[in-house]
Amino acid sequence: MSRRFRTIVVTLCCALPATACSLFFGSDEDPLERELGTVRDGGRAVPLHDLTDFAWDEVHLFNEYTRAEVINEVVGSPVIGSDRHMAGSLLVFEDHGSVVKKVEVSGDYIRATGSTFGADVLAVPMGENGLRLETPS
Repeated sequence: MSRRFRTIVVTLCCALPATACSLFFGSDEDPLERELGTVRDGGRAVPLHDLTDFAWDEVHLFNEYTRAEVINEVVGSPVIGSDRHMAGSLLVFEDHGSVVKKVEVSGDYIRATGSTFGADVLAVPMGENGLRLETPS
């Protein structure tokens, strides 16, 4: 790609939504991150299990700046390679005690009381661009 063309594309990406930029540069965004953003902005609670396309029976939530030792202790195995989780929210999914997937959600907008939830957990919009994981009552 020529330097001039690249400059034009970068300039356009600054003015266009991130989805348009992914057409040129690709996207590392996990489909679950898009689904959570839709729930966050949509106004109704959704079972987290309905947003995933893989088997899991437990999920752990960690927010920005959580120390690796805390994450590893909760999950029971090493999950991240750095000293801390630094960017956004981290969801670690397990199935029968084994990690099956970890999803880094850009932005630190997911909240919860506690860090570990079963497969029945709900993703509940909180308004003001927030989302909460809640166990149904």
